[in-house]
Amino acid sequence: MATTRVMRSERFPDLDDEVMFPRLSDAKLEWFAKRGKRRTFEPGEVLYEHAVRDAPFYVIEHGLVELIDRKPGKDVHVAQADSRTFIGDIAAFTGEPTISACVAVETTDVIAFDRAGLRDMLARWPEFGEHIFRTLLARRAWHEAEGHGIMRLIAARGSRRAFEVRDLLERNLLPVRWYDVDTDEESAAMLDWLEIPRSETPVLVHAANVMRNPSAAQVARSLGLRAEVDGERFDLVVLGAGPAGLAAAVYGGSEGLRTLVAEAWAPGGQAGTSTRIENYLGFPSGISGTELTRKATLQARRFDAVLSSFHRAVELADGPEGLVRVDLDDGQHVLARSVVMATGARWRELKADGVDRFRGAGVYHAAMPTDAERSRDEDVIVVGGGNSAGQAAIHLASRARSVRIVVRGNALKSTMSHYLVDRIERHPQIEVMTQTEIASVDGAATVESVTLRNRDGSEQRVTCSAVFVMIGAEPCTEASTGMLAVDPAGYLLCGSGAATCDGYLNWPLKDREPHMLETVRPGVFAAGDVRSGASKRVAGAVGDGALVVRFAHDVLAG
Repeated sequence: MATTRVMRSERFPDLDDEVMFPRLSDAKLEWFAKRGKRRTFEPGEVLYEHAVRDAPFYVIEHGLVELIDRKPGKDVHVAQADSRTFIGDIAAFTGEPTISACVAVETTDVIAFDRAGLRDMLARWPEFGEHIFRTLLARRAWHEAEGHGIMRLIAARGSRRAFEVRDLLERNLLPVRWYDVDTDEESAAMLDWLEIPRSETPVLVHAANVMRNPSAAQVARSLGLRAEVDGERFDLVVLGAGPAGLAAAVYGGSEGLRTLVAEAWAPGGQAGTSTRIENYLGFPSGISGTELTRKATLQARRFDAVLSSFHRAVELADGPEGLVRVDLDDGQHVLARSVVMATGARWRELKADGVDRFRGAGVYHAAMPTDAERSRDEDVIVVGGGNSAGQAAIHLASRARSVRIVVRGNALKSTMSHYLVDRIERHPQIEVMTQTEIASVDGAATVESVTLRNRDGSEQRVTCSAVFVMIGAEPCTEASTGMLAVDPAGYLLCGSGAATCDGYLNWPLKDREPHMLETVRPGVFAAGDVRSGASKRVAGAVGDGALVVRFAHDVLAG
């Protein structure tokens, strides 16, 4: 492969932008200097690299640095930062890899903070912490909009393996762009440059690192999404990082509890895949699931909660000293003084011919941001009549030629919020097909059409490129089988339901009743969609997550 070329982007961000490059007063520089460590970098020295975790945070007193997008065979200089501002990557808070490298252009004097120092600084000056978050998020958004520092996934459109990798990355808030080898000329040029034949796709390019035909598990390991916590003890172990789990992590961490969040796939849960949540308190214009997840993740990490993705709990068991042992799917285990089951629910599978063949290659259970773009000028189908289905349909209709919503019931009004029904009825690209179900999904490499069956038995075949299935959910309780009691539908019993359980899975204490969200095992709680009687709303899940920490405190103090 050719030697590394050095290039410069045609457009750098404006250094006079007050959000991207806020200027610090003498008093603020002095405040930072008393708490950080002064360092000097000579021209060409690296302050932090591209695609590394836990990069330091720097305040520049004097000098000039440039940000570099490392790519196979070339370094692209994309931005500058100069005196009296701060630099770093939002990754310092999220724990993800950095989106660029930072190199000194001239002799540069800085005040440096490692992750622990940064956290201490923000605790002392929380108002300025919000200022830092706003700037670093704005810079990340600029990088992504310009296509700098993002991962590149080169694959055929129907590749199930590539879909799983893309889903993992997007759900973990890692920017990725899909290059279709069948339609995108740039993908062929990249493969030629990398000297990789089409037969070895999918290919994932992350900075200068190239992975050929990787699985989601390999990508998770490469990016360090799983935490190394084997044998460690925590005050609070939260299983699941949907709204309930993230809320428990935020409140647990803020209350000083050593907290671990183990998530089977990625933060956000089903809510994280929602394109627009419009009835969540405090956001009058709505908030996307991605944005809500990013902000909640930032909050949890700010309070030093340990977040571990692609890390599924496989079993709960009695541990030493009255602790709960949580076994994880990679062989690690942790010991918990208290546990929150916030594992949520998974989408039910569509029962139709051909579905298994096209899962991940045209049949999906979420409409992620890239799905709307890939559906541009295409016909797509959304199956389901709940809020998630409605949000997905509106999101897809922004690009798709047509969106059909297929529901078995007589109308959407009985299962979907009024504001979504009203928007769907007014959207010219959306058609609602009631009393209808999918009989089969057909195509060659990917979905090309579906057969729809009406309640009277009549059928029709319609062309479509993708089917998004959102037809209800089943609770994820496998890890607690044999330890926690469930209701007839499989949801975890807690509170008064746990108090009246009979048999060997009953409440064992005589001196107190279970707390409202406590299961039949003292110190093990349920929050969000996995618990019996949950509201199935984001706000309700967040309320559960906050409330459960109060009960955990009572148990730990007892």
